[in-house]
Amino acid sequence: MTSAIMTCTACACLCNDIELEIKEDRIVKIKNACRKGSSFIYAAQIDNHRSLNLIHGQRVSEEEAIKNAWSLISHAQRPLFFGFDNCTLETQSVAIELAQTLGATIDNSSSFCQGELIRTILTHISPTCSLDEAKDADLLIYWGSNPYHSHPRHLSRFSYYTNPKYQDTGWYPESKISCIEVKDTEISEMCEKFFASFRILSGEDSDFIDSVLTIMDGREGRKDAEHFLKLIKSSFFCVLYVGLGLDHSLDGDYLLFNTMVDRLCEWTRVAVIPMIDHSNMRGFNQLLFDKTGFVNKVNFADKTSCKAEFSFLEQVRNNMPDCIFVAGADPLSCLPVSLVKKIENTPIITIDPFLTDTARVSEVVVGAAIPGLETGGSAVRMDGTVVSLNSVISPSMPRDEEIIRRLLDMART
Repeated sequence: MTSAIMTCTACACLCNDIELEIKEDRIVKIKNACRKGSSFIYAAQIDNHRSLNLIHGQRVSEEEAIKNAWSLISHAQRPLFFGFDNCTLETQSVAIELAQTLGATIDNSSSFCQGELIRTILTHISPTCSLDEAKDADLLIYWGSNPYHSHPRHLSRFSYYTNPKYQDTGWYPESKISCIEVKDTEISEMCEKFFASFRILSGEDSDFIDSVLTIMDGREGRKDAEHFLKLIKSSFFCVLYVGLGLDHSLDGDYLLFNTMVDRLCEWTRVAVIPMIDHSNMRGFNQLLFDKTGFVNKVNFADKTSCKAEFSFLEQVRNNMPDCIFVAGADPLSCLPVSLVKKIENTPIITIDPFLTDTARVSEVVVGAAIPGLETGGSAVRMDGTVVSLNSVISPSMPRDEEIIRRLLDMART
């Protein structure tokens, strides 16, 4: 029996204090992981969940799978690269280079969730801070996010319960916690019990924000917006944890939200942290931004450009790709049936540790090792902090970085 510490890649919290007990290269005990993390780690050891090297569903050697993958993308006129949200920074860097070499379009899930918010953070439009800095905040607001389900350790490891100061009773941290939600959730129940929660109608976030700005201009607005302003005005450091609820309600348009945050910063310190789900989605956005100036929806065909038409959804909707290269993602698990039908005859190449819905319909599948468990590397946490990953058990498959690098070598010859 041996012990090891790993960084969990089940979500973008990237908790790096997971204690494991390993016997004969199998994990037999896990400490500190949440239910989401422990389920992910144990599932990784179930053979039926793991990808194999496949061509048209038939098992082949790794060499054959990679050669067939190269044959498909090298003959494609309009290849589309998608995903990489659960890959390491090292893999993402090689994948971007391969897409650039082939003149392909590349995108990830941020083009339809939180990409615009990440862009405003990277361009310093939205103020932000690290999760370590956020521990000193006296007001925490979860907006359209229920961490009990999306990030089960967020409250205990990074926000509310990590505040260094507690009330005189010794039971509760001195920081206040609030949320803006459209329905009753565990987080709204907690906030309502201790401080305040704001219940709005679905799709009403813009109206709520507009009312906040109206009141700040000295005019009458919504009562809940007035209460929200009083709460922020009484704080010295407020962190807004922004989830998919707000992103979908705003349809990715953060102009009004950023205006509000900018105005609130005149009163107190405000920081915005996106509640990202995929383990390294932000890493992909930062790498692509550093290389191209864009966070997603990039086309390398003529010159580097970014347009809405280069998003994965628009590419599929308009029947643009003649080959789809997917790694570290499972788009077919969430695409509407109408879009799935549009790519029925489009060859798909999948590189993934798991046998996903996308892998099951792919022409070529190349199995890969799991970052943080079977292979090392690095990833970017939801707050922009780079976190190291290490290997704790022997890999049964090669690193996805190694697979894509072999394709890149083929492209250069």
